[in-house]
Amino acid sequence: MTARKSLAWLQKFHFGSILATALVYDALAELSRAVASTPNSVTPVWPPDGFAVGIVLLCGRGVLPGVFLGSLGANIQAFWGDRNLITLLLSTVAVLGIAAGTTAGTQLGTYLFKQSTRSRYPFSQVSDTIRFLVYAGLLGPVVNATMGVGMLAAAGKIDFFEHAPSTWLTWWISNVAGIFILTPLILSGYRYLKLNQLSCRNLSQLIFHVLNRKIVNPHSFQGVLSRLGIKVIPSKEIEFLFLCLSVFLISFSAFWNGQSIAYVLIPLLIWAVFRFGDLGANFTAFLISLMAILGTVRGLGSFASPHLNQSLMGLQSFIVVVVFTSLILTATLAEQNTAKVKLDRAFADLKVANHVLEHQARTLIQQNRTLERTLEELKFTQAQMVQSEKMSALGNLIAGVAHEINNPISFLNGSIENAKEYANYLLEHIRLYQKQYPEPRRDIVEHAEDIDLEFLEEDFPKLFESMHNATDRVTGISKSLRAFTRSDTDQKVRAQLTENLDSTILILKYRLKATNHRSEIRVIRNYEKLPEIYCFPGQLNQVFMNILANAIDAIDESAMEQSLENLPARSYQITVTTKLETNQIVIGIADNAKGMDEATIARVFDYLFTTKGVNQGTGIGLSIAQEIVVTKHGGSIDVQSQLNQGTEFLIRLPIDS
Repeated sequence: MTARKSLAWLQKFHFGSILATALVYDALAELSRAVASTPNSVTPVWPPDGFAVGIVLLCGRGVLPGVFLGSLGANIQAFWGDRNLITLLLSTVAVLGIAAGTTAGTQLGTYLFKQSTRSRYPFSQVSDTIRFLVYAGLLGPVVNATMGVGMLAAAGKIDFFEHAPSTWLTWWISNVAGIFILTPLILSGYRYLKLNQLSCRNLSQLIFHVLNRKIVNPHSFQGVLSRLGIKVIPSKEIEFLFLCLSVFLISFSAFWNGQSIAYVLIPLLIWAVFRFGDLGANFTAFLISLMAILGTVRGLGSFASPHLNQSLMGLQSFIVVVVFTSLILTATLAEQNTAKVKLDRAFADLKVANHVLEHQARTLIQQNRTLERTLEELKFTQAQMVQSEKMSALGNLIAGVAHEINNPISFLNGSIENAKEYANYLLEHIRLYQKQYPEPRRDIVEHAEDIDLEFLEEDFPKLFESMHNATDRVTGISKSLRAFTRSDTDQKVRAQLTENLDSTILILKYRLKATNHRSEIRVIRNYEKLPEIYCFPGQLNQVFMNILANAIDAIDESAMEQSLENLPARSYQITVTTKLETNQIVIGIADNAKGMDEATIARVFDYLFTTKGVNQGTGIGLSIAQEIVVTKHGGSIDVQSQLNQGTEFLIRLPIDS
């Protein structure tokens, strides 16, 4: 029985599906309360609503009674604690109202989403993802929170005028966070089972083998999976386990030990998206959120605060941002993959047409040649599109990191000024004491000698100056990152190209560091003062990036050959030169690697030509660079190289273009 048939079976037996929905909803509610609960009976994250939205999207509105019963069971114990008849009646009405609000909010969110799109899976397109987040994730919980807070006030659980607004906001965000966390995991998990045709019967057999301990080693485990028709890639499984372990350790350090390394989770989340798709990304976001929740409710981590509502708001906002980033990035990647599949199919169809045309009369030979040229142009255009998308994704990531750096740096600058002022006050106060009491007691004199008071008075200003210099340096790096990620428009803009060169070198700085085979690559800048020119800065950044990256690759290859031949190590450098000639700017990028022969120089700008190994180069970087410099900017790009001496690229750009 496949996953699709099992879903049809679940829909057929409505009573069973309703009962299962209610039980799972109630179990999730109890689990949520066991993790954390505010004094106003509102949990920081409410996973049952995420489960409700997911099961309704999968099974349809027929399971809504199960959502109602689950919500009823989840809240009934919290309200029926008083034996007073009137209070009991009010509590009953409140519980029914909360359950009705949960059901209505779930139905509203899922209905609006289904009406706005034809897709059953909301995370394959960015537009569908946004619709899901808005309708099911944001609008639906409005009904839940409004009805819930209203019922709490009616039952006398909270003071309406004093606590209703804050309780409503916390309730709403907890529902939003629950939907953001759990619903994508449910939908992507079901989609994974469906795409891999993992049947419920096979899954039950696998569980049976595990429970009966018939799997004693990894090889027998893979054998059982193979017999059950479950595809397993051990290396990728190990990679995913390593990813989960990394996320756990970093999350534990950030949200349990209070270390300021939460930003390290961003590349791990991107890793999950690009390597493991939507299910891996959603599971990673779920794991990050779970660790943040468990740490915060215990008063640990960066979101912990003496004010509970403030802690929960920070935690919930973090969860929403993490999941939103993961879902949007996943949808973007899915759109790119879909476009690539369509493009591959188009190319395959075109190749079939070419084979047919080859067997036609000689009169069609010329048309066939024209078609082949068109195909090459399409491939080149595709390569440009892929390269542009990569640069755009890199730019968005760097821009986000630079933006996140600016806020703490601004805070540090202000704090340093305050600390400097406070220190001056303390030093002035100490000097007043020294002036009024020139002969202090012996223990004070000994303490001053122990701490070297004179040195402290002299070194304090220097310390603050060093801190200022450090924050200024980080600010400069952030500005360089923003300059590199500046997006191009349809029209050329004025730009100072030395800034573009510096920002590109900064991006590649990690590759300049010393390795096991070579010393650090020195970058020598010989800049003349240049005027601003009209250009497409983002495209020129791509040109500089390709040439500098190729120079580093050539140096690495040269250093590796020297290491294998046991030759003495040498120092490597990249020289970047700018100068002004008649009506044009000349930019030179030279390395002292092994150089190129004449045959390589003649083909260096050819499309798909590369001297690098498999999976190390595509052969499109320099051809795209030539297209940008020559076609887009009316300039020229030339190469000069000598074996065992190095290579230099010369880019000439007109000042008035």
